[in-house]
Amino acid sequence: MTNTKKLFENFRNFVKEGPADDFEKAADAGLYDYTDLLKKIAKDPDFQKIARAGQTDGDETDEVVKVERKSTGVDKLFATQAEIGASNSLDDQMNNGAAFNGNSTAIALGLKGEPIIMPSQDDPPPAILVWNGKHILDGHHRWSQIMMTNPEATVAIDSLSGPALNNAEDALKITQLAIAIAAQNVVTKPFEGANLMTMGTEEVMKYVAENISDEVLQMLVKAGKLESPDKAAAAQYYGRNHKIIQMRRGKFEREKGMPQAGKSGASQDAVNKVLATGTVNYNNPKKSDVSEIKIRVKKK
Repeated sequence: MTNTKKLFENFRNFVKEGPADDFEKAADAGLYDYTDLLKKIAKDPDFQKIARAGQTDGDETDEVVKVERKSTGVDKLFATQAEIGASNSLDDQMNNGAAFNGNSTAIALGLKGEPIIMPSQDDPPPAILVWNGKHILDGHHRWSQIMMTNPEATVAIDSLSGPALNNAEDALKITQLAIAIAAQNVVTKPFEGANLMTMGTEEVMKYVAENISDEVLQMLVKAGKLESPDKAAAAQYYGRNHKIIQMRRGKFEREKGMPQAGKSGASQDAVNKVLATGTVNYNNPKKSDVSEIKIRVKKK
């Protein structure tokens, strides 16, 4: 074969490849590259066919993800995300959350009952999504609010487990794939502002002393966290909790790989249901996995 013919053949093979081929090749990609690809191809119908072929790939159960609602100590959870917003973690806690009908601090303190589910833009608000009962996949800021205000709390979690999930990165990747299926869209959010996980504890204490409301001080006393409604004592309390949460920092950057089901266009509940069916074709997906059997996945 002449060089010209080789070039033409390579070019013909190249132009034949599309999103489905890219998805096949990305099975072993890291979280960031995998997420970046899903952002580009989520709406492609050929990709969607392969992505939904988990039940027709020769093993109907290998990609079934068990999603269990459980409760656990909030301090038993660990972040996978490297950045957690200081303002997202502290602002509402200083004034009992004006953004959520004045209940954020009361809820975080367990004064509204346990296991705790923090307020959210989703309705109903979801539990914290974790892998293997321990590693947070989605809900970092709901977790950080509770950790900063009440690290002894019991929280509700939706825990993922399954044979396809060998580590937290697998869990993040399969969650992004389920979002791509449920929403036909994948969105991540850039991180903005101060990072609670790297900022100094003295800065946190100063912020608390300057911003905590009298209402929240009384709540902390009621919950047994303070002996008296004293701002300096509250600053010390939040400072201690800040050191605890910093020991649980993750390694993945928010914008490059962290799941955002709601922002992408699907509820967390819808994503969980997709995962539980085994529809998600995560392990070595191939075009040959696709069957004429059609599995419907509804957005919600």
